[in-house]
Amino acid sequence: MSTIEETMREEPETTSTAAAPVAGVVHLAVGDDGIAELRLGAADEHVVTLTRERLESLEAALQRLATTPNLRGVLVTGPGPGMFCAGADIRLIQDITEVAAGEAAAVRGRTMFQRLQQLPVPVVAAIEGPCLGGGLELALCCDLRLASDHKGTQIGLPEVKLGILPGFGGTQNLSRLVGLPTALDLILNGKLLRGKQAKKLGVVDRLVPAARLGAFARRELDRLVAAGHKAPPRRLRGMARWLSTTPLRRLVVRKADRALQQGQARFYPAPRAALHCCVQAFTLPPEQGFAAEARALGELIVSPVSKGLTHLFFLTERSKRLGKLDGARDLDRALVVGGGVMGAGIAGLFATKGLRVRLCDLDLAALARAKARLQKDLTKQLKRRRLERHDAQAIQDRLAVATDWGALQHTDLWLEAVVEDLALKQKLMQDAIARGLPPDAVLATNTSSLPVTDMAAGLPHPERVVGLHFFNPPEKMPLVEVIRGDETSDAAVATACRLAVRLGKFPVVTTDAPGFLVNRCLSPYLNEAARLLLEGTAPEAVDAAMLEFGMPMGPCRLLDEVGFDVASKVSDVMQAAFPDRMVPCELFAAMAAAKAFGQKSGGGLYGANGTGSGPGRAVLATLRRQRGTPPRTASRIEIVQRLVYPLIDEAYRCLDDGVVEAEQDLDLGLVMGIGFPPFTGGITRHAHGVGLATVVATLDELTRTLGTRFQPSDGLRRRALGGRATENPAT
Repeated sequence: MSTIEETMREEPETTSTAAAPVAGVVHLAVGDDGIAELRLGAADEHVVTLTRERLESLEAALQRLATTPNLRGVLVTGPGPGMFCAGADIRLIQDITEVAAGEAAAVRGRTMFQRLQQLPVPVVAAIEGPCLGGGLELALCCDLRLASDHKGTQIGLPEVKLGILPGFGGTQNLSRLVGLPTALDLILNGKLLRGKQAKKLGVVDRLVPAARLGAFARRELDRLVAAGHKAPPRRLRGMARWLSTTPLRRLVVRKADRALQQGQARFYPAPRAALHCCVQAFTLPPEQGFAAEARALGELIVSPVSKGLTHLFFLTERSKRLGKLDGARDLDRALVVGGGVMGAGIAGLFATKGLRVRLCDLDLAALARAKARLQKDLTKQLKRRRLERHDAQAIQDRLAVATDWGALQHTDLWLEAVVEDLALKQKLMQDAIARGLPPDAVLATNTSSLPVTDMAAGLPHPERVVGLHFFNPPEKMPLVEVIRGDETSDAAVATACRLAVRLGKFPVVTTDAPGFLVNRCLSPYLNEAARLLLEGTAPEAVDAAMLEFGMPMGPCRLLDEVGFDVASKVSDVMQAAFPDRMVPCELFAAMAAAKAFGQKSGGGLYGANGTGSGPGRAVLATLRRQRGTPPRTASRIEIVQRLVYPLIDEAYRCLDDGVVEAEQDLDLGLVMGIGFPPFTGGITRHAHGVGLATVVATLDELTRTLGTRFQPSDGLRRRALGGRATENPAT
């Protein structure tokens, strides 16, 4: 049997017989039996995205199929094992700056995909690996979808995470396929499904073993061809039909609308627009529903929120590449010293991500809590069917706990997470080397404020000592600061970054400076929040202002979470480094002295459960009386300016001091580390949006009225003279 394979390029008329597959385009092969295989990329492509070139080649291939004589069926598949299509090339989203262009792109993409539906022959999609965004929208236009049980199979429409919605027919086709409740859950949350979940929800029709995906897909296609018709459309049944096509739909809409008005969801317009489009799949004729979806995409794709989230996406990709730098190597066996909250969390994370780890502490109760903590997380994942029971057991087996370090000759990562005591950390590192830690093993510290260079002083091979600063809780917080000491080698930094990426984190490399990036920037932010409290503003008012700004947690609640004892120690470190600018507010030491630490002590400013008044209110009241000045309540705008503008200034001071290399590090580090609102695109994008001149002028005014702690840096002032506001978002 002969095969004509055509590599579809910009000029579809040009074909070649048995052409070698070319990367970046789709490949169409039509056999003598009339069965066509549409492969979405070349076999050596590990990631397939819908670039401009690939879309053009896909359009040409679909036009060719429409005119192919004796065509009997079409099989749509990825380039090879583990990949289908990861969606649109994000650069295409970034480049669109006009509503009309965004709408036109949506119309073109959806019209192109619909040609699969319009073919008079059956079309079957064989899905393995990522099938996301435009990849799923393409698959939804096929008659049948088969998914592999390959561990890399992920299916979903995550467009809302980029500030847009599925614009190639996704809101319409998925809603009609699975019903409004399920479609809203998937689209509004950007959920990604494993193959088994996708089958259960009806997004795919079959779940098959990875080794036999191709054979099963061909068998299903042959069955439809033999029957002489396309697969009949699925009809909604039961509650899915009642909650989608009848007035009961209002219940679903009301529930979703309430959720979108709460928390950080209210800052993102894409989920609200997607909600309306999904409803229109049942209230408008198909063509009108598709047109409404295209208009919505056009409006969203040019919005500041979408541009900010797209900017962050590229920053996360940049961060992931740090683990691929020269000298980076994989780490497999770790010893974690210190079974407290951070050490236990880090050790559990290591085990979850495939490392064999030994957690050591002299406190048996702490070790028991660490195992229980990991089990609690695994049980939660089992209930949500994100893990199989044997996988959960394997993870638990990879975490060993002991009071003794044991033999170290096979350890390639040694990490301490003990109390912030420089002498203790130095001694532990010396002991590790004395007890046989291999000379090429990485020595890491989870310090949040102490100098990595001092820890490495006097050690053999100091080039392997690196800071790995996780944030609490380490299982959830996405940032890891990788701290380069004076002697730390490029290979050690690259290896630490590689580990962070493996753990699902975003590494940001910093120099060995006081507070590194996140804690240094947090210091003026939390200090000023405490001063607002002493002046008379209620903790609830301070937190409410910052929640309205877009922070995930107010600074007073954050202080309770971190602990006033920790805040006091960090503020002392920062004062020693910057005595003129970072004099700590007396509230920190007073709360620590009263043991009103926060959540760890049963309450701080708030109660034990994070609500109501905590024991720290009495401390606050005493300090206010000692001030002897009439209490005053700051306005929301004043609160935001006094907290955010010094944060901007401190971020640029970090850049000018060489703590990080680029503005991109500031944006990613503060979004992932302190929760600076992601929809802004990061702190520097927000600052440029407000206008650096406006920030400097406001800081100058605050300096005149409240003190020199607000004095803007020369670097920020210099930048302000060279630029102007591009936007003026409300403060």
